[in-house]
This record gives sequence, C-alpha cells and structure tokens, in this order.
Amino acid sequence: MNMTSFIVDNLDQPEVAKQGREVLKDIYTTIKGSDRYIYFAFLTGVSKFSKVSVFSGLNNLKDITLNPDFATICGYTQHDLETTFAARLNGVDMDKVRYWYNGYNFLGEKVYNPFDILLFIDAGCIFDNYWFATGTPTFLIKLIEQNNYHIPQLENLKVSKSLIDSYNIEDIQLEPILFQAGYLTIKEAEFTDFGAEYVLGFPNHEVRISFHDVVARALTNKSDILMEKKSLLQSLKDADIEQFRTTFMQRIRLHPVQ
Repeated sequence: MNMTSFIVDNLDQPEVAKQGREVLKDIYTTIKGSDRYIYFAFLTGVSKFSKVSVFSGLNNLKDITLNPDFATICGYTQHDLETTFAARLNGVDMDKVRYWYNGYNFLGEKVYNPFDILLFIDAGCIFDNYWFATGTPTFLIKLIEQNNYHIPQLENLKVSKSLIDSYNIEDIQLEPILFQAGYLTIKEAEFTDFGAEYVLGFPNHEVRISFHDVVARALTNKSDILMEKKSLLQSLKDADIEQFRTTFMQRIRLHPVQ
C-alpha cells in the first residue's frame, strides 16, 4: 500500500489520516532499525508531512526534492525526447508537446511528466490530459470552496520554502498540497536573507486547463461544461458583453461543493 496516498486520500478525515501517519512512522522506524543490512535506500512519495514524528523514526534521510543535482531524476528532459524518443515523435510539433507537457521545475532543468509522454505516444500522439485524468482532486476542490480561494492567484503564487516543504494534517493548507501533488511547480526562485522564496504556477497547458475544468464542473454541478465554455469564448471574441452575461447568469448556476 502507498501510505502517503492513503494519508492524502483521507485528509478530509483527519483521524483516519493520522492513523496512516502512525503506520508510516512504524515502517520508517523498522527501516532505521535494519540499517546495518541496507547499503542504499531510495524512498519516494507524493507528500511530506510535518509534525510527523515520522522522521524521528528515520532521521538520517537526505531530502533531494529541491536539490539541483537531482532535478531531472523523476522526469524526461528535452534531450530525452529529442534522442531516446525521437523515432516515436517523428513529425510531431515539439513546441506543442513542450507547451502541453513540459514545465516541471525542481530547481534545475525543466522536465516532462513521464506518464504524459508515454501515454501521448501510445495514443498516436494525440494531445490530451493523460496525467490529470488519472485522479480527481476532490479534496482540493473542497479546500478551494471552503476557503473561497481565488483561482487566478495560482498563476503567480509567492510562497516560502517552509510552506511547501511539508504540511500538517491538523492544519491543512492548499499551497503545499498543490505543489507536492504536481498541480503547481516552481516558476521562479529567489534566495533572500529570510531564506528561499518561490513563485509557483501551473507547470503546463494540460494541468492549467484540466484544473480549471475540474473547478468549474464542481462549482456548476455540471459533468460537461463544453457548451458553456464555447458560448463564453465566442461572446468574448464578438465583444458581446450582454451575451456573455446571459450565458454566465443563466447557463452557469453555481452550487456549493458537497
């Protein structure tokens, strides 16, 4: 079982999430107690938790998440696409591939989501939201609705390293979850007298449009909002403010997220 996923999937049930955290702590403690048998261990997971006492059980880890030397370890680089995958991507618009799937930044060269690239090639190089479609960020939508979060702010969100480094089950914040789960990435980094500061944003086109669609479907209680989007876009292109207002008020009726 992926225990970090178990915790994340139950963040709306804090007591259940805490139980998962304790199981994770026991696993780490067991690993540490067996270190004389372990030459090298590489642990991965979506999320890192604070107040975990998890890492008091295994406190000799080196966190390489934002270490520039390992920035490309979990993604495909542009060079990978132009060499290893060259035959599979022959004739494909590489600028468009970059626009859709590149952009993840771990303080080094930007990388592609491997899952996206593999499924993109397998599907005959049809552009679609492959990674985002694998999961629905239901709990994130609940957080956004409960805190009345301003979605456009996600395009230029300035945070400290301490905020995105881990999160606390007892006091859930939206920003670290979005960053650790891959919905946001680092756009700019600044190292000040007060420590590292980062500007976060959507990594690429796939995540941006998919995230907005999920939020719109949740808030409008509609499973398909294509017609609404087309109508709004056309009214904007025509500079028809009255039609825009009509579509927005009559066809998009907001409902609270349950």
